Amino acid sequence: MNKNVFLAYVRSRFGVIVSGIACVLVVLLVCWVYGFSLMPAVLSAATLVLLGAVFGAIGYRKYAKKHESLENGKEFPQAVAEEFSASEDALGSVEEKVDLIEQDYRDLLVNLSDELSREKEENASSYNAMLDYYTMWVHQIKTPISALSLIIQNMEDQETANRLRSQLIHVENYADMALNYLRLGSESNDLQFTKVNVDDVVRAEIRRAMTMFTTKGLSVDFTPSNLEVTTDKKWLGFIISQLISNAIKYQKTGTIHFYGDKDSTTFTIEDEGIGIAKEDLPRIFEKGYTGYNGHNEKKSTGLGLYLVKKAADLISAQVLFDSEVGKGTKVTIRFGNK
Repeated sequence: MNKNVFLAYVRSRFGVIVSGIACVLVVLLVCWVYGFSLMPAVLSAATLVLLGAVFGAIGYRKYAKKHESLENGKEFPQAVAEEFSASEDALGSVEEKVDLIEQDYRDLLVNLSDELSREKEENASSYNAMLDYYTMWVHQIKTPISALSLIIQNMEDQETANRLRSQLIHVENYADMALNYLRLGSESNDLQFTKVNVDDVVRAEIRRAMTMFTTKGLSVDFTPSNLEVTTDKKWLGFIISQLISNAIKYQKTGTIHFYGDKDSTTFTIEDEGIGIAKEDLPRIFEKGYTGYNGHNEKKSTGLGLYLVKKAADLISAQVLFDSEVGKGTKVTIRFGNK
């Protein structure tokens, strides 16, 4: 017997219990006033106690079962509402008869469930329309980006061309970030888990960002790790591209190091940039949070690392930061752990 449920049941029947006691006391009082034998009062009390115990036990059993059913239904309230709407006696095993108030509550639950379903359908339709629009927008923006890239390739001033190409890569990255931001909120993220060589993904992202490395005069130190993991290649590439972009953004000179560890199933990107303040580290994955250095540099949107964390959760990976202001940041991707 659940003590809390039993006490709740007693409280719900408090009026009935008090009424029974009052009846016995009234009989006792009448017998005493008129000088009658107290035996009728004693028999009445015994009868009431016996009947109360029998009906109380039956009532408690139904009460406990109903409580258990509703507790289990909290996780899937809509399914419970559907049962109610399918039949007035949907919970016949818990309560054979449904009184008017109980039926009113059930009807209310059914109406709320129907309204919730309608809102979900409307939100899903609106979200899909927005996702389709941004997918089309990102696809179309690639055309002028490609055209500008061709123009830059034909420029005679290579220094200016490299600077423009670096900025063009930023534009492309931001366009991809907008699309991935929406995709991360989708119920279907088109995940494809396969055996992936992490070195290949990192090399591809380094080549993609090479113009930015060159423009800022940064060096690349890449140590092959031969690390293979089961993950989604697209989202892993997105995580690494964002981390590379951050490393370049907050470093003026020096080298960015790339290395992995097969034994611990980790891959690390280590820069020699401005670093992150210790008090900012616990909040770097918060949406819109830029921190002290982000405010000073005026380059941070507070979305990059937020999306990195979301994408890492999606592929069951961890992104761990170790940083010191003025000395740089070490970011480690640990695979296979949440």
